[in-house]
Amino acid sequence: MAKLKYIISTEGLIAKYIVAFALGVVIGFRLLPVPVVVAMQVILVAACVLQCLKGNVAGFFIWLPYAVYNEVYVRGFARWFPYLAMQYLYIFCFAVLFFTVPRLKKPHSNAWIFLAIFSFLEIVNNIYPDKAAIGRQILTQSFALLAAVVWASYNVLKPTLINKLLDSAKVACVILAGIVFVAHVTGKINYGLYSNSDSSNGLAPVQLSGYLGFGCILFFLSIMNPQDIKNRTINIVVLAIVATVMVLTFSRGGLYFLGAVVCLFFFYNRAKLASYARILIFVPIALFIYFYVVNQTGGKIVARYEQEGTSNRDVLINIGFTIFADHMIFGVGTGNYNTTIVREKLYPEESGAHNEYVRAAAEHGVIGIFFYWGFYVFLLFELLKRRQPQKQYAMYFFALFCLIIVHNGLKIAIQPLVIMLVVATPTLVYQPKQHVYNREFSDHEFA
Repeated sequence: MAKLKYIISTEGLIAKYIVAFALGVVIGFRLLPVPVVVAMQVILVAACVLQCLKGNVAGFFIWLPYAVYNEVYVRGFARWFPYLAMQYLYIFCFAVLFFTVPRLKKPHSNAWIFLAIFSFLEIVNNIYPDKAAIGRQILTQSFALLAAVVWASYNVLKPTLINKLLDSAKVACVILAGIVFVAHVTGKINYGLYSNSDSSNGLAPVQLSGYLGFGCILFFLSIMNPQDIKNRTINIVVLAIVATVMVLTFSRGGLYFLGAVVCLFFFYNRAKLASYARILIFVPIALFIYFYVVNQTGGKIVARYEQEGTSNRDVLINIGFTIFADHMIFGVGTGNYNTTIVREKLYPEESGAHNEYVRAAAEHGVIGIFFYWGFYVFLLFELLKRRQPQKQYAMYFFALFCLIIVHNGLKIAIQPLVIMLVVATPTLVYQPKQHVYNREFSDHEFA
């Protein structure tokens, strides 16, 4: 009976990933018109809203990852669709859940206070924006992040719910990988020493690094999870496929994200390293990916990773601190980094900072540094006080989030989801009736 259950569950998972990848390929070949994919996004958003209005937190988190991952395609090919639709969804849904679903009377994390004050600063410092559209976009993204963090500070996600959310995220990631994979079947890619939309099937390669990198991390953690042995082969195969597609976009960020989390994993599990014979599994995976992408790109992928520099991000970072030095107290105002660099002849064209820490310093001065940087420092100290395994998993996602906002800035829909996972997973859960913290998770309750 147990063996039968194993076969059914395994075959069901294989079928799920095959269907997901096939759907991605169909979308990637444009066999589904763009309006149809947008309609799918509207349905996903509506499902999230409906689940929130019903107070069904589990239902909301099962549907949310699909809307998050589908956003990349909608942004790339439906420019007429609201660019900040997912940010508005976060603000609305987390507000509804906060005020309608029972929550803790006291927050288990107080880091949100720093972020709340910084968000208020973003509004106050936006009275005279150079370009109102840029300021409005930044404010919306900042409040989407704040909404996720505040809700997570007053709620605790149980492992069963986290696993459902992450399972949906893995399936959604496979769909996205299928979309990108199509570009490498058509053979119309001009590989160069830079990330380009040809190799990502018309999607933004830098943004893809965050989505595919997150998916690769989830598959890696599943492979290393001793409670998920039966699905290890499936996870290995899917990880190899998604990682290969990610590397072929020529955006280096996703591989760096995965590498950072892998290093953290082995740091936290260094005492058990000798028993982790399964790490040898990654040797043939890495070799397969390496030889395949080298052959596929004519060796240019090697030159890409040997290339020095960070696609002008280092230049924009230095410019940001130059602006900070000249406007140290209040900065240049919310959203004014883009125009200031041109007006003060620091850069030939308008560009964002691509780094939220730098943007906070340039646009809000020392006050911005204190509250925005302070949020992450305070949260880090809270995480370090957690017990295992909550501390370990929170640190993985915390490191991922910080790397994404350094690489991408704050602009993609997966970021509030990741920071929510960081905050809403404390070691202990407050029980209002008993007025005590008396719930601890076991070592293997996270996938």
